[in-house]
Amino acid sequence: MEEQQNGVDSPATTFSNVSYLGSSTVADPTNEAEVSQIISQLNEGMKSGAMNVKVAVPTHFSGQIGLIDGETEQLIREFNIAQIRCCTCGLRGTKQQECIAFSFTQNFGKKDASHQCHVFRCQSAQAVGHMLQCFQKVFESKNPSAPGVSYEEEHEFSMYLEVKEDDDNEAGFIFSPVETNCFKFRKDRKRKFVAVIKQTKGPRDLCIRKCFGFLLAAGRYLRESDMQLLDSQESQQLDNNTVYQVEAPWNPRARNFEVLNIETPKETRAFMTVAVDVIFDGVDESVRFSMECRARVVHQMESFPFSPRVPVVESFFMKLMVVDGKSKITSFESAAQRDRSQGMANGKSLEKMPIQLIHPTNDDESDSDEPLLSGSGAVNREISEEVLKEWNEMIVVWSSNPEERPQVLSELMLSNGGIPDVLREKVWPLLSKAVIDIELEQTYHLLLEKDAVAEQVILRDIHRTFPAHDYFKKANGEGQSRLYKISKAYSLYDEEVGYCQGLSFLAAALLLHMSEEKSFCVLVRIMYNYELRDLFKLGFDALHLRFYQLQKLIEYYVPDLYRHFSDNNVETHMYASQWFLTLFTAKFPLQMVFYIIDLFLAEGINTIFHVAVALLQDTKSDLLRLDFEGILKYFRVTLPRRYRSEAVAKELIVKAVNLKISHKKLTKYEKMFREAKQNELETLDPKDRLEREVTTLKNTVMRLERENDDLARELVTSKIDLRNRLDLTEDKLEQCVMANQRKANECKDLQDEISVLREQSVLLKETCTNEMDRLQGMLGRYDTVCGLFEADRSECRNKIKGLEKCVAGCPKCKKELGKVEELFKVVSLERDIPVLDNSVHGDKVNGKRTEHGKGVYGEQSTKYLMDLVAEYEKSLKHVESELVETKLALVEAQCQNQGLVHQMSARSQNSSDSAWLKKTLSSIKEVGMSIKNNGAHAE
Repeated sequence: MEEQQNGVDSPATTFSNVSYLGSSTVADPTNEAEVSQIISQLNEGMKSGAMNVKVAVPTHFSGQIGLIDGETEQLIREFNIAQIRCCTCGLRGTKQQECIAFSFTQNFGKKDASHQCHVFRCQSAQAVGHMLQCFQKVFESKNPSAPGVSYEEEHEFSMYLEVKEDDDNEAGFIFSPVETNCFKFRKDRKRKFVAVIKQTKGPRDLCIRKCFGFLLAAGRYLRESDMQLLDSQESQQLDNNTVYQVEAPWNPRARNFEVLNIETPKETRAFMTVAVDVIFDGVDESVRFSMECRARVVHQMESFPFSPRVPVVESFFMKLMVVDGKSKITSFESAAQRDRSQGMANGKSLEKMPIQLIHPTNDDESDSDEPLLSGSGAVNREISEEVLKEWNEMIVVWSSNPEERPQVLSELMLSNGGIPDVLREKVWPLLSKAVIDIELEQTYHLLLEKDAVAEQVILRDIHRTFPAHDYFKKANGEGQSRLYKISKAYSLYDEEVGYCQGLSFLAAALLLHMSEEKSFCVLVRIMYNYELRDLFKLGFDALHLRFYQLQKLIEYYVPDLYRHFSDNNVETHMYASQWFLTLFTAKFPLQMVFYIIDLFLAEGINTIFHVAVALLQDTKSDLLRLDFEGILKYFRVTLPRRYRSEAVAKELIVKAVNLKISHKKLTKYEKMFREAKQNELETLDPKDRLEREVTTLKNTVMRLERENDDLARELVTSKIDLRNRLDLTEDKLEQCVMANQRKANECKDLQDEISVLREQSVLLKETCTNEMDRLQGMLGRYDTVCGLFEADRSECRNKIKGLEKCVAGCPKCKKELGKVEELFKVVSLERDIPVLDNSVHGDKVNGKRTEHGKGVYGEQSTKYLMDLVAEYEKSLKHVESELVETKLALVEAQCQNQGLVHQMSARSQNSSDSAWLKKTLSSIKEVGMSIKNNGAHAE
């Protein structure tokens, strides 16, 4: 790509290596579907032979598009930008994704006007996108022709966002539920975005002409470069072109969207930003509708109860400057951006805001929408020695008589603001009388060996229990494992109630101070002795009674707040259900939770009323300023955060203790509740009563059907999992059988090889024995020859000495005798000596030797001696050569035998065979050493 002049006054961006696929007549130059069809036809029909060209796109609306020959650099044709009616590219993920086309109108504004679509193919989809951006900039550079009358328009739009999710059934994609502007997704499910843009206010209707991009990114406060373009989108006009709908598929398993496909804790949400790029008729600039929303990701097999469609809505505000009928955007912002702009005036800079993917659980901002995670907050474990001594003395006395509670207990609790944290392990079992029943601990271990129906529900809940506490954070860690055991054991112990959601929070609070067995015993005592299990019974009559009593107490102690709740239709169960069912453990900081459990174990279930009324009195001024949604958000978010400080929590507990709530008053309210229920039953029309019962039964049936569907789905999932495991096991078994057969064949081959080696070893042993016998015989004969030779040599020397004495007086004879002596220094023989092959024979007659009538002292005798010595030397060299060859053969045999030893020691499993082989090798080594010694002796 390069900048160059192309027959126009303004510069142009030139795209090289572009294939011109041709042109075709088009009926409607603004119809993108028709243009896309032409792209597909020309791209399929022009597989090869396309013309190589360069396309020069001007940088201003007044320029011309130039079509240049790629080889000759000759200008082929020019197109006025003003006559370009439409520019589009092929769909991503298809064969046409590298193609781009624009429709051009000839004789624009005349009767004989014709429309043509010119199609090009680039080298890559990125080049197509770059060329499309250049066209967009050209269209955006269009200016009003002349200054004239101008005015400003204000328009408002609403964008409705919904998400469809694959439900794995015949219904296909269903809409994901939305709670308080937060989507609920299931992990690894395919999804579709559905965005609807509707104009809600304005002096005239603005029609959206085209959507050219649907973008998504995880997080908020993002830059434009962080947005990811989804593959394709479908758009359509609705309601006389006043409503525009865009639908785009989304694969959550893509790496860029990993944050939006990870299961989030119960109280945590993930942020995502969705944007839609559109072009309005009469407006040259493109507009981006961008909105931020939250999402919660749950398990893939989670089932959602039926809920009405509730889209996430965002408002947008656009200002247009209209000059001579042509519009230009002067500002465009969303309602959220307006709020941020106002926040910037208070010192919050949007540019400095970090990109957020997951909402921080410890966010202290007052405008946070996220509740405080359960299990959060620090616990003070410091205690003075004096206080510890007082408590220990009381515990010793109390342990000796657990049935009688010490009178000083109340004073110690009031003076110290509850039970010291380090002593709750000892005091809580004493308060609940759990130390008396030893059989309950034994029952706990027996229950763990049984199977529970609610195991899957328990496993889901324990991951949401105290996620802010380190002890319960780790999946399948010690904390979650112990919590699972206690919840499972109680569901089996109390079959009427079973396992109820919320029970795990109370069990987790107990586990932070005691062992499994003690925690289970205390939990059982709380549920049975403190009437807490009655709140979980079918029908929840006891729970509705508590709601009624609390409502009457609010009316008595906080009447203005009671009227405010009534005016805003805030009912007691909307905010107090978790207070009763979890003893405030699900939302509030741990320090406050432990204080409440201290009071609850000491005073009973009425403690909940004391704490609830004290909470409402303490926060009355804040609640009176809020509406319905604000009140519920305050209870869910702001109220727990208010008591993170230990001092504030202690102050609340003191108020709750000092609050005088008469038991007679509660009994009176209970009686009123019973009478009201009875009057309702008596005055109720039988038909209405039956309809209520039918409705209740229908709800029960629907709930049971949902549970049945969940169980069926879990069963199918389990079967599929078991089938997969069985297939894997069968494959492994088949592999093991094949491996075993292969090893058996290898063992058989080794046995055959060992048999062959045994035969070769026996044959080798026989060969070595025969060779040894032959060599030993040869060495014996050689020793005999050497002995005879040495005897004859000594005899000759004696004779020479006798001759020396005889010729001592004759110098000439002495000289001749010296020559003979030199000859016999090496060897001197008088008679014939037999050789190895017995070819020479000698006879002794009267001590003299003859050779075929020859004398002893002649030239022939001397020559004969020399030949005989030479023959002996030759025979000796031959014996030495054979001895060397035998040694080499022995070394080779020893190497082969050593290799056989290694092979047989590694593969043979028969000890007798190994012993036989060692014995054979030892015998071979002995023979070799014997040969070696004989050879050394011979040398």
